[in-house]
This record gives sequence, structure tokens and C-alpha cells, in this order.
Amino acid sequence: MKSMDLVDKILLNREFRVKKQRELIKEFNLPLVSLTINIPGIKKDTDSAKVIYDEALKEIKKLPFKIKKILTCKDVGYEAIFVFEAIAKELKKATCKIEESHFLGRFMDIDVIDTNMVIQSRSKQRECFLCSDLAKSCARSQKHDIKELLRYIDEQVKNFKSLL
Repeated sequence: MKSMDLVDKILLNREFRVKKQRELIKEFNLPLVSLTINIPGIKKDTDSAKVIYDEALKEIKKLPFKIKKILTCKDVGYEAIFVFEAIAKELKKATCKIEESHFLGRFMDIDVIDTNMVIQSRSKQRECFLCSDLAKSCARSQKHDIKELLRYIDEQVKNFKSLL
């Protein structure tokens, strides 16, 4: 698949995900958890992304809230949407704990969306994988080479697997 085709597919998938989120919130009137993998570049279905995704799914399923529905998608990368019987702020606190405490949590993008379609913000912005600057700043300015970032992610996944 050509990279432009893949970019178009990623953008269409993002639109579909938001549409699905709206439908689920309307249907259940409950907050959602939207899981994507924090991998730079357009190739989102790498072996490392799969390991991170599987770990994220395990951790999210352990949360102390009742899951009403789960949707997964692996078309352009690994992602899932969960509908929880929970208060959005409590859900966000619990998902931040996963992102901050799991060995691979830094590569998990776990958004909580309340019943008004508002994404719950984290209290502290994330740092870059490679330096102490804010991740958003490095991404926006393309401070680091994608190959360097992907190599770092692969290395961390390898380190994680060696701990098992």
C-alpha cells in the first residue's frame, strides 16, 4: 500500500472512531475509554505496537469498573473503545495510573471521553520519549528522527519481554 493511501486510511479511520464514540455515548450515556498506541509515523501495526496493545487491553480490563461494551479495530493500527459504568474523572485517574506505572505505559494513549464528548485532560503533560521536553513540542517540531523513536520503542518492548 502506498503511504498516501495509508495516510488517507488513517484519517478516515480517525473520523470513523469519533463517529463510533458519539454513537456509543448516545446509546449508553456512559463515558468511554479510547485506546490507541502512541507510535510515530504512518505504520501503526508493528510487532511492538501489538505487544503494547495487548498489554494495554489486559490492564484496561483489570480496571475496577464494569465494562458495558468493547469494540476493537486493527485495520490501520491497534485500537479499542470501551464503554464503562464509571465516573469519567475516576476513570481518567485510573487510566493515567496505567500510563504512568506500566513498563510500556508511555506508549499507550488511553483517552477518557465523558458523556458530553469531552476528552478528560491529564493533570501533567507527557514528556518526550527521548528527551525531557514536552512530547507535543518535539512531535510538532519533528525534533527527533522517526527511525530513532521507533528504535527506542522496539528496544523498550524487547526489554519488557525480557522481564516476563
